[in-house]
Amino acid sequence: MKIGIFTDAYHPVTSGVVTSIKMVEEEMKKRGHEVFIFAPSKHEPTENENLYMLKSMPLFVAKEYKNRVATFYSRTVAKEIKEIGLDIVHTQDEFSLGLFGKIIARKFGIPFIHTYHTMWEDYLHYIIPIKGTRNIYPKRFARVFSKNFARKAECIIAPSKKTEKYLKYRCKIKNKPIYIIPTGINIDPFNPKNFSENDKAELKKSLGINKDDKVILFIGRVAEEKSIHVILNNLSEVFNTVPNCKMLIVGDGPAKSSLEELAVKLNIKDKVIFAGKQVWEKIALYYSIGDVFVNASLTETQGLTFIEAMAAGVPIVAKYAPNLSEFIINNENGILVKYDNQISKAIINILSDYKLRQKLVSRAYVTATEHSSKEFGDKLEQVYMHVVENYKKDKEKRKGKKRLSITDALLKYI
Repeated sequence: MKIGIFTDAYHPVTSGVVTSIKMVEEEMKKRGHEVFIFAPSKHEPTENENLYMLKSMPLFVAKEYKNRVATFYSRTVAKEIKEIGLDIVHTQDEFSLGLFGKIIARKFGIPFIHTYHTMWEDYLHYIIPIKGTRNIYPKRFARVFSKNFARKAECIIAPSKKTEKYLKYRCKIKNKPIYIIPTGINIDPFNPKNFSENDKAELKKSLGINKDDKVILFIGRVAEEKSIHVILNNLSEVFNTVPNCKMLIVGDGPAKSSLEELAVKLNIKDKVIFAGKQVWEKIALYYSIGDVFVNASLTETQGLTFIEAMAAGVPIVAKYAPNLSEFIINNENGILVKYDNQISKAIINILSDYKLRQKLVSRAYVTATEHSSKEFGDKLEQVYMHVVENYKKDKEKRKGKKRLSITDALLKYI
């Protein structure tokens, strides 16, 4: 099968969407399929012969993520796609390359499916800085925009039940099948046994963390919607109860400067370390020094970092959200809190109670194996094959009806 992936986010951009796309690419290649990536142009050389880059320019919002927006159509690339003979088009977003994929599917009669990664109304503050009751109109537009894009797809893939419900009941998409396929991860690189005690000690030393210090860990985009400020507001009680403790924030983003100011205001500046953005190959090592992973975000469609933490043997504290409760069971494989002021107590319990920590870690690892890249690849391949097969059958039916209508018209004329 020849699979075309159309995306506005690709390497070197770091995000959950890019991680998901790389997973699709790797898993489908393992199964003998050909994968062709269509993405915005970038300045880095590439050895991937199946990567096609359309002319693009930097996106005027969230420039720090190096996002680019491409032209929504290219005659040259369209001709190459016709020669390739794609069996299926898989769009990953609703903008320039997503539109290009949608046009290509219609132009060449190729079935197309869409993965809905991002609930855009949670990210409108990057584009339209409107708050209060007036914000209802941009949110309504985001829902209509999402519906109009996805309604032409053969099916939609949602990474969680939360996303599925949003599409069905908020965007009013009820005439299309929606398959819930959580993005998997390759859990092997996150195994804590991959790193020696010396490796961990050296990393801690480089960050200014003492060897015996406990580490509260956050890994991800440092942005408003991640609610990192909620975590910082709860740390004074933790540091008073567990003095040999540090907060480590790995990642970068637009909220970094405001969070640094908040740490100063809360008088915890010396206890909070901003490690900045790190290369993917080192992320597993950062997980290995964590004693508890904390995330208070309510906007995750899935939250791959939670699965990574589970695979790395780091117990989790998170704010309750319907999608997280799909795989995090409170006091079984992680701790879910309903209110902000419960975060500090949850962190202290994990750092102080060895038995609780061991129980959470062992059961979380089982959950991580259930979200492996293999499981993800198997389910996605089944969807691809089902869509392609049904599309061919429907095409044959449409041809038959067309031939029949011409015959009927001729008989009527005679």
